[in-house]
Amino acid sequence: MDLSHLMKGIEMFKVEGGLTSEVSSLCYNSKNCHENSLFVAISGLKSDGHDYIPEAIARGARFIVHEKEFSWGQILNLSPTVTAIKVADSRRALGMLAKNFYRHPSSHLLLIGVTGTNGKTTVTYLLEAIFRAAGFSVGVLGTVNYRFKGKVLAASNTTPESFEMQRILREMVNDGVTHAVVEVSSHAVDLKRADDCAFDLGIFTNLSPEHLDYHKTMENYFQAKKRFFEEVLPAGGKEHRMIVNIDDPWGQRLLKEVAMASLTFGMENECDVTVEEFNLSLEGIKATIRTDEAVFTVSSPLLGRFNLYNILAATAGAVSLHIPERCIRSGIESFKNVPGRLEAIGKSGQPRVFVDYAHTSDALKKVLENLSELKKGKIITVFGCGGDRDRGKRPLMGEVATTFSDLAVLTSDNPRTEDPLVIIREIEMGIHADSIRRYLPDDLDKDIPEKGYLVIPDRRTAIEKAISLAGNSDIILIAGKGHEDYQVIGDQRFPFDDREVVREVINRLWTDQHRMENSKSPLAPLSQRGDGGIFRNPRFPILAGHEILKATGGTLIRGSADRMFHGVSTDSRDMSEGNLFVPLKGERFDGHDFLGAAVRGGAVGLLVQRDAVDNADNEEFKDIAVIRVDDTLRALGDIAHLWRKRFHAPVIAITGSSGKTTTKEMTAHIAGLTRKVIKTEGNFNNLIGLPLTIFQINDQHEVVILEMGTNTPGEIGRLTRIAAPDIGLITNIGPAHLDGLGSLDAIREEKGDLFQNMAGEGIAIINRDDGEVGVLDGRWQGRRITFGMSRDADVSAGNIITRREQGVIFTLKIGGIGQEITMATVGLHNIYNALAAAAVCHVLGMEHHIICRGLTTFKPLSGRMEVHRLRNGAFLIDDTYNANPASVREALKTLKDLKEGHESTVIMADMLELGERVEEMHEGIGSLMAQTGVGAIFLRGRFSWAVAEGAIRGGMPINRILLPEISEEIVTRLKSSLKKGDWVLVKGSRKMRMEEVVQEIIRVFGLQPNTSGR
Repeated sequence: MDLSHLMKGIEMFKVEGGLTSEVSSLCYNSKNCHENSLFVAISGLKSDGHDYIPEAIARGARFIVHEKEFSWGQILNLSPTVTAIKVADSRRALGMLAKNFYRHPSSHLLLIGVTGTNGKTTVTYLLEAIFRAAGFSVGVLGTVNYRFKGKVLAASNTTPESFEMQRILREMVNDGVTHAVVEVSSHAVDLKRADDCAFDLGIFTNLSPEHLDYHKTMENYFQAKKRFFEEVLPAGGKEHRMIVNIDDPWGQRLLKEVAMASLTFGMENECDVTVEEFNLSLEGIKATIRTDEAVFTVSSPLLGRFNLYNILAATAGAVSLHIPERCIRSGIESFKNVPGRLEAIGKSGQPRVFVDYAHTSDALKKVLENLSELKKGKIITVFGCGGDRDRGKRPLMGEVATTFSDLAVLTSDNPRTEDPLVIIREIEMGIHADSIRRYLPDDLDKDIPEKGYLVIPDRRTAIEKAISLAGNSDIILIAGKGHEDYQVIGDQRFPFDDREVVREVINRLWTDQHRMENSKSPLAPLSQRGDGGIFRNPRFPILAGHEILKATGGTLIRGSADRMFHGVSTDSRDMSEGNLFVPLKGERFDGHDFLGAAVRGGAVGLLVQRDAVDNADNEEFKDIAVIRVDDTLRALGDIAHLWRKRFHAPVIAITGSSGKTTTKEMTAHIAGLTRKVIKTEGNFNNLIGLPLTIFQINDQHEVVILEMGTNTPGEIGRLTRIAAPDIGLITNIGPAHLDGLGSLDAIREEKGDLFQNMAGEGIAIINRDDGEVGVLDGRWQGRRITFGMSRDADVSAGNIITRREQGVIFTLKIGGIGQEITMATVGLHNIYNALAAAAVCHVLGMEHHIICRGLTTFKPLSGRMEVHRLRNGAFLIDDTYNANPASVREALKTLKDLKEGHESTVIMADMLELGERVEEMHEGIGSLMAQTGVGAIFLRGRFSWAVAEGAIRGGMPINRILLPEISEEIVTRLKSSLKKGDWVLVKGSRKMRMEEVVQEIIRVFGLQPNTSGR
């Protein structure tokens, strides 16, 4: 097309070059330019087309339309034949150029524009069905897609850019389309995408808060909508008309401010198109519609009052175009649903699940109000808010969802480049905490005792949880994404369709219209898959590849740095979809041998060591992100540190030679009375377990309690740097793990690394009665809280009274305030553990009476000085969890205090990992047994002779020292000697499996009712 013809109607402020040349194509993206193209430089929201003029010319563009000044000389150096034309508004010029280039296609169509916050998409679908019923050929441009004559194009925007708009309309005209319906968004009006289209009709549905990140105010938002009717419609030159919702306050204002022929619709005010009567149910809508020309009844499978408004809007539009009543009725009744607009999924006898695009507070409110009119049971709503978008609507949506639902599940939508947890926190700001209860996922099984909400950031998991909680009379709404078949995380689109997820989950959880009842948890099939189920959060942490690269110093050798990972696993047998697999290397295994199994299990990323990278150079990993690091174990800790720093909950680190686990459990029990706590479970206290524990932290947790163990120099320091604790506690320091650490001095320095590696603003919890800890206290320059028996300790115990097997009574003093408490644990060492836990909780700001209540209700841990009363009246102390010289000494002292004139027996196995002094230490324990009055000892293990030798030197008769080979032999001897009131202590290192002896004693002697663990 000739350039001068192409520029027709466009005011040119400045022309450099000639206007008589032929233009081959138009483009506003420099990548689409080729020989003799005309490039329009547009200033966009994220980039400026003027910066790409050189690239456009390099690709062959010969004509440049621009609005900003630039160096003409520089352009001539690039191409001396270029023509540059300056205009006032290059975006506006693009639409006019496109209209001229494609020969004004809208002048050959009957063109309808539908605008408003909600309902645009449904109204366009309804009009499409009505026009088809009337025999017209229809095209539609909207949110779901662009479609005409059997063609379906992906929708890049609700309303196409002006260039695409004119191009598609021309294709429609060429293919014989007669009627076109366009969703006109406020962005499109403001960015002039529709300015050069000749519309016959404009429909206004409603207006409510949305896009305020762009428009800033509702007034600006309204003015954008108003401009469509006031400027765009008249500019087309056709006989035009507007259709307005008279029940909407903004619609009423529009009618007053825009002088134009109009037709109104509504249900509450006098109008042109309305309903005389209607019925709403879960089966659909039945309504009698009245227009100025006819009264007719329609039945529609669409649901809810707001869809009745959409039906009225489409009817009014059709009436204004003189479509016969029979065609209107036929079109409405033939239309089933808009994809992702209250789209019903499920079968009879199952919960009614609806997937809807509602992503504004008003749209969500309308949907929920309508479902409330139809419900027979509960309403459960799953929703989130998009990232990098209108933040102001987030609290509003939180308020709406929790107000109109029995349970809301807050999750991610399209988080884009924002942290999903940050988005969720902003949603929570709108929730009324005084009346809406916040639950943890495992708080709820089937019943929802009161209105509340859950936070489950992973969308698939959130949907699964919602469906698992529903009965067959309940309604579940999955809101926000509707028809979208993707989720945007970072800059990537991942396949994700709410509808497909719902179908998969509901078919799995419901069979033959009945709930699967084979497990307490309705999600048992998840656990059977091997991913641990949703309660283990297998899809945490949520991190991007570039974050992991930065945290680990790794190198990306395959895939994209924008890849999002949902969860980290070190076990190829325990993978979930979206996980990052971190293969570890041990003495007898190498996780790199199982990379393929991890990928087949769902891993989308691999973190490999440099010396194992060849294993990942495989076609099987072509779609997998592969990151190479020097040491995968170290990288695991680096990733855990990255995740830990995302949260502000206080982190407590606990280490020591003995008492770590009991103190941790006491602390967690007390804190758990008023706060949500996550703590180390089992033996997850090392360089593998601690990171895996940290990965389970989420924004629901208010306190994090981490146990740290060690048997290698440097381990505590590394664990501390990973965990970045706010509070550090060393319970005590004694000979343990000497095999790995060498000496008591080395143990002290290793444990002391906790304080050395804490941040300066951290708080140290100091045992005033432990000399080795005192050495470390002298080096600590930060804040401290002390505990011990000393009166000058910040937290202390006084007036101690032992109650034998029933525990102890003492006065707990914190900051000078004392209160008597009763504890069910035995032994002085457990009072120290209690003081340490109380000190931590005092630092957390917990009230004195709460701390006392927590200690009073704490139950002894299995295998840790756990007292059982046997049927014959004797007592059995199970202290089989582990053994080192310090813990054995405490156990023997406790045994001496408890027996009170009765006989005592010790059944003991080796203490392991004691290094070169192992024999000496076993001898010392034997000697202590004799000194504390132990009546008889049964010994097992390599160092039994050393214990026996020490006992004999201490004065114990040799005939009281027995070395049985099996548990049955011990029990046989006990049966002949154990009397009412006697005590038996069973002790040994974990690997010696002394719990088997305890089990055999209990099996043979039996327990008195309700006395196990008291």
